[in-house]
Amino acid sequence: MLLFLYNILLPIALAFSFPFYLRRMLKRGGYARNFSQRFGRFPKEMTDRFAEGGWTWIRAVSVGEIGLALRLIEELKRQSPDFKAVISTTTSTGYTLGLQRRANRPWIEIIYNPIDFYPIVSFCWKQIRPREAILIDSDLWPSFLALAKAHRSPVYLANARLSRRSERRYAKTRLLSQRLFWRNVTSLFAQDQEDAERWKRIGVSADRIMVTGSMKYDTDEVASGTNARFSVWLDEHGIKAGRPILLGGSLHRGEEDLLLSSFKLLQAEFPKLFLILVPRHVERTREIVQLLRARSVPFALRSEPDFREDPSILLVNTTGELRDWYCTATVVVVGKSFYGTGGQNPIEPILAGKPVVVGPHMENFQYIVDELRNAGGIIQLHSADALVSTLADLLRNPSVASSIVARAFKAMAQHQGAIRRTASMIIQGRAGLSIAG
Repeated sequence: MLLFLYNILLPIALAFSFPFYLRRMLKRGGYARNFSQRFGRFPKEMTDRFAEGGWTWIRAVSVGEIGLALRLIEELKRQSPDFKAVISTTTSTGYTLGLQRRANRPWIEIIYNPIDFYPIVSFCWKQIRPREAILIDSDLWPSFLALAKAHRSPVYLANARLSRRSERRYAKTRLLSQRLFWRNVTSLFAQDQEDAERWKRIGVSADRIMVTGSMKYDTDEVASGTNARFSVWLDEHGIKAGRPILLGGSLHRGEEDLLLSSFKLLQAEFPKLFLILVPRHVERTREIVQLLRARSVPFALRSEPDFREDPSILLVNTTGELRDWYCTATVVVVGKSFYGTGGQNPIEPILAGKPVVVGPHMENFQYIVDELRNAGGIIQLHSADALVSTLADLLRNPSVASSIVARAFKAMAQHQGAIRRTASMIIQGRAGLSIAG
């Protein structure tokens, strides 16, 4: 009855929200590409491959989840050579990144997430015929979960994180959530024990929860600190090796202005300092360009490699490159931590071997930040007031920066291996073995 009511109300909600999403799609761009996939319409060559059977459906909302999904797939492929996966994503940036990284991997298909309307998801399910589903970071949708149960396909929640805020929200609708979500989940792989306890409190059965760790701790070939591709790119464009680079990654509105102000003050002591701005949402490029022009600072766009003048700032207005750019930095400031709430992933720049500074708002990664801060492996500021002095100290004292990175690596080492553990659990489930915690 609840699922029926949900599917009655969903089209009404979509109709009311359509103007908002249309404006958002036009602003972000790229959504028109393969838009029919959101209704379960796929090209014939793709459906022919689906008909071969044996696929695993992996849902990954956007860029970050796509990266985790691809790394998990590589491990699953290593443990089970016949493994193949369909990755579905919601955003155009995630879709583009998925297509880029699936090159020469015929065992991976990239599609858009279908609208969670039962007839549409059912149509997709009949075409893909997945043997199991993996949801990255708890991408939960009622119709999708109901169809997985109807087709007797196991559902695994991988890298499952539950914030305090989400716990409070689910607790208010415990019975509803239990019927729509949790009873349809086969196994949940929590990031840490604290998350596991939260999942239990909102109604997930304890025997379905395993603590496998955060997959974001696991390094790969891109975020290893040895990727020199973009350092070469900078060198070719006049930004020579040895020049100090301040990088702001996954920046949200207001944080570009903060870094520009800090950058201007730092230039008095570090005249050769170069600033790289990487916004979280590339559709904000026009807004940031206007800000840069208003400040009359020479800047370059990543999408326009022919610089007209010697820039002091690079605005990265392309997608899927953040981890590569981290490898070029001297110091990294992680966005959505000074303005906004939740923060962004601090692990990737650390894995690239860089000292990391974050602001007070790291709610979505607080467990990780607390461990790193207690180990002396990250700097978390209570406000933006201390940002300039903190950055100056790190730029002035490379040995201090190096020691912070070393302590961060030591703190993270005990948490690595989550991808391997998660893949092993899924393979055990395939073999019909118990994976209960």
